[in-house]
Amino acid sequence: MNNANDNQIENQTDASTPKLLKKPGKKKASPEVQQRLDNMRRPHKASKVCSPRAADKKAGEGPAAPKPAQQPSRKGSPVGKKKESDPPFDMKVQQLLEEGGFLAQDEASNQTLVVRQPGNPIAKPVDSQDMANQLFVDLTEMGEDVSPEAIDKALAIIKTKVKHFGKKARVYCTVGYGEHRLKRVVDLRHEDGALAVLENGQVRIAYDGEKSVMLRRPGMAAFPMPANEPDPELDGLNPLVDLINAPEEEKYLLLAWMAFVLSHPLDPMVSQVFLVLLGGQGSGKSAFCKWVLRKFVDPSKMSVMALPRNIDDLAVAASYTYMPIIDNVRNLSRAYSDRFCKMSTGGEVLKRKLYTDGDPHVSTLQTCLVINGIVNPVTEPDLSSRCLFVHLEALDADRRMSETGMDDYLTEHEGTIFRALLELAAQALNVVDSVEPQRPLRMLEFSRWLAACEQVMGLDAGYLEDAYANNQASAYESSIGEQPLANGLYNFALLYCVDQPWVGTCGELLPLLEELVSDRDIRAHFHQWPHNPESLGRRFTQHAASLDALGVKLERLPRSRTRQVKISLKDDYPRLAELAQA
Repeated sequence: MNNANDNQIENQTDASTPKLLKKPGKKKASPEVQQRLDNMRRPHKASKVCSPRAADKKAGEGPAAPKPAQQPSRKGSPVGKKKESDPPFDMKVQQLLEEGGFLAQDEASNQTLVVRQPGNPIAKPVDSQDMANQLFVDLTEMGEDVSPEAIDKALAIIKTKVKHFGKKARVYCTVGYGEHRLKRVVDLRHEDGALAVLENGQVRIAYDGEKSVMLRRPGMAAFPMPANEPDPELDGLNPLVDLINAPEEEKYLLLAWMAFVLSHPLDPMVSQVFLVLLGGQGSGKSAFCKWVLRKFVDPSKMSVMALPRNIDDLAVAASYTYMPIIDNVRNLSRAYSDRFCKMSTGGEVLKRKLYTDGDPHVSTLQTCLVINGIVNPVTEPDLSSRCLFVHLEALDADRRMSETGMDDYLTEHEGTIFRALLELAAQALNVVDSVEPQRPLRMLEFSRWLAACEQVMGLDAGYLEDAYANNQASAYESSIGEQPLANGLYNFALLYCVDQPWVGTCGELLPLLEELVSDRDIRAHFHQWPHNPESLGRRFTQHAASLDALGVKLERLPRSRTRQVKISLKDDYPRLAELAQA
């Protein structure tokens, strides 16, 4: 019974409990299908076996043989070496620039330069158009396919590298200092790098061994080669003197000015004196500039230029040639006069960089300058004090010379003339520290230079200084003609102060001045004329520097109950002596 019951219970349990289903087994795929499924699951490896042709291989074919392992290469063996790539384009340009020299940054002008050596170091600006053109030609001859844009981009990269990591250099243009300040070197601008060295009163030509780095600007041309024979007596200046159709004292002043330019570098410590050539039609102003000054002071590809309409273009002219010559100037505005004064003493011009909103562009501005015109265009006293005025006389018919004749004449004498100018500069440098000017004017260095040239030329002491003082006085007389207050004070001094100084108040002085100045001049310059004593007191010393050059001294006396002024004439003044004789 128990056994029967147990069997019954088992049967009931089996009937009530469902049977577990057997999981179907995974159907085994063929090798070809499995390979395709693997390729679909791993698409990044499909590059190895991704083509149907490779997946449809016959079953009997085995897998591809594995690649042999790469053997380690020996040191120095060509196996395993990567192919050397060409250097970047800017490195090619830099290597081409540094052939026979090095790159440097000018500390004064913040300009990138390439300095050529061996021999005397000669520098050229990297960012000039001539340099870019030369690089284009050299790279094209080397088989490089280049464009001007690529060269400009490479030069910009090179300039930035040199500015931050390159060498620093102090360069001079045309005239430079040697090891000491009394030694000067003049770049003759020849391909061999020859320099004329002025030292100890002598001139020698050096082809190497000098340390002064000389800058070659794009518009420069070569000087004539000086004669080999020394000329201590300065006889070689005689052919040049015959070409100057000016009063005798102005001839010597002009020679001294030419020697001054050839021996004084562009240095903020030394102000440059500008030359103003005046003369009527037929006096040969332009011809003298193009043939004489361009040959012996600054040979250039540009002979003369017109006054630029844009005042900022003066900096461009100064960066192209050493001595800009401005031809046929009729008048100069105050803005141009102020800019010329800055070009004399040296300074910087700040303006907004092109195509930018806030980046500054700084131009260093100092140069020697020549202006010519029929009438004197310099009317501002501040500029007049920085100029030397030479009045050329009209040439007679028998003294006129054609351009061919002038060229032949100068070619015959150029060596001796240039040697004599260098000898004059060297001898004057040798004695300039031992002389003391008798009439020191505003351009003190030039006054001292004239005293040295007097000694070297064998002239009487004070001859050139008196001539220069008269030259300045004549210029000031013409400049104060447009200024009624200065003109009235000058005439007042000549009328009331000959015997003794005049002392009084501005209230007493104003009616006396109004008697000397016409109502027409006062109306024409209404805002410049003082209309009450207080205005006269404020403007009394406004023209003191101009009148001082004319021999008139203006003073304010110490303050008392009444504020008084004093007007007097300076003793032994050349211009006043001429007026007294007249």
